[in-house]
Amino acid sequence: MKKTATVATLIVSALVFTACGSKGGGGGNLADASFTVDAATPSWKTDKSTADLSWYINFDWFAQTWGNDTATKFITEDTGVNVTYQNGTDDKLNTMMASGDLPDIITIDGTSPLIKDASKFAIPLDELAKKYDPYFLSSAAKPDTLKFFTQDDGHVYGYPNFSNTQSDYEKGGVYGNQAFMVRKDIYEQIGSPDMTTPEGFTAALEAVKKLGLKDALGKPIVPFGTQNFSDGSEKNGVFDRTLADFIGVPMLTDDGKYYDRLTDADYQKWLKVFVAARQNGLTDKDMVTMTKDDKDARLTNGSYFVYFDNDIIGETDPMTVWASENPDKAYIAVEGPKSTVGRKPALPGTSIEGWTQTFISKSAKNPQKAMELVEYLVSEYGDTVMNFGREGQTYTMKDGKPVLNADLLQLKQTDPSAFETKVGLTTHLWLQDSALLSRQMGIDQFPKYLQQAKQWTVQYTVPQFEMASLDVYLSRESARNVEKINQDWAQTIAKILNAKSDSEVDQDMAAFVKYRQDNGWDKLVEERNTQIEANKKKLAQ
Repeated sequence: MKKTATVATLIVSALVFTACGSKGGGGGNLADASFTVDAATPSWKTDKSTADLSWYINFDWFAQTWGNDTATKFITEDTGVNVTYQNGTDDKLNTMMASGDLPDIITIDGTSPLIKDASKFAIPLDELAKKYDPYFLSSAAKPDTLKFFTQDDGHVYGYPNFSNTQSDYEKGGVYGNQAFMVRKDIYEQIGSPDMTTPEGFTAALEAVKKLGLKDALGKPIVPFGTQNFSDGSEKNGVFDRTLADFIGVPMLTDDGKYYDRLTDADYQKWLKVFVAARQNGLTDKDMVTMTKDDKDARLTNGSYFVYFDNDIIGETDPMTVWASENPDKAYIAVEGPKSTVGRKPALPGTSIEGWTQTFISKSAKNPQKAMELVEYLVSEYGDTVMNFGREGQTYTMKDGKPVLNADLLQLKQTDPSAFETKVGLTTHLWLQDSALLSRQMGIDQFPKYLQQAKQWTVQYTVPQFEMASLDVYLSRESARNVEKINQDWAQTIAKILNAKSDSEVDQDMAAFVKYRQDNGWDKLVEERNTQIEANKKKLAQ
């Protein structure tokens, strides 16, 4: 679900932020609160005024509305805030920033370079909290998350969703989002083989091909498939990081520096296993060029034996359609490729940086009510309302935990789209605490047919906090270079996967390494190491 800005966007941003910043309107100009604030009491409980606020989500696929589902009705009744959602891309956000007329609340992908200029378009949350809602600092926000997002000027501008701290990992309930999935019926038909070694993996794909099975449309089953290369949370299928995570390629060197995973010998060995599989007709022939619709159609029709997935939750709709109609043929997670040199799988859970960041803009019409809404949604109480609704109406307490009414849970697990539209609980996620939800709801928070795969990830999920925001604060030169290098890698991996021999793979890799070196690789690594060291210092505080 994440994406990055283009070079053009960066340049435009640099220009428009200057204009936006000139309008001023920071914390020093805030009006006094209209009531007496209390650090021990959330301000929405005291302030009974109402407000209509605009909230911009910087994703063009976002399509939710406010006020038509159960979740937002409860939130508005509690806080007095009604929201009009807006959505778009970097271009739309840049246009708004150029005009200086920003929405009240803005949510941006946490990996976007836009966020490093937050001081020019956002009011510090710490100043807003001190003025209007000190409960945010004292009780609602996670202390470690606040420390991590405190900038060099001492302010916190944005707050993340899905921010998982070391404490969250220790308490449990943090899930990964990658899985090696197989069609259960076919897997059992070939004897549930060990597919963790290159030899076992290849033999299983060959066994499936020999069976000559057909999918729901009568077309031959494809032994191996993966996500489309151009969309999703990971580009290039599973070959940017998921394969490396499965075979335990480290993120850092032994002395804590940035590790070059793509040139790792074990990664290269497994890469050649996939190349050989393609040469022998064992993979989706359109794997590199297919669209998301193509991939969804294959999953909906049960066309793959193996589906190596870098985004489990992103497959909710096609997996649910297939498994609902074919429960005995559902996709399940099993042990996939493992290291040939003894490393353990290391799947990333959501890090302390979370997914997005949410800001209150300098154009906010009513920063007091905006801060109250943000505090409400960040707090455990607000998160519980957001995810479960109201006790006695949409959930009951059992053993100290909220449990959704049975009819709502059934709808959530079998028809996620209808649940999102009509009920909305767990779907307004821009300030959601996923670790809290996991501890409250457990595996039931996920759609029924993805639960086994999500549960499977827990054993291998590890925090990787040192890598947080790795490329967010790069210099402009390195930001341009990383974009060029990523584009070249996309072309290189496509060539490698279509290579006719191991020597072709080696030649393509050598060309890629030289391209990196000629395009600022050493400086890029140096800047990444600077960010890693900065992260370590913040985490040690």
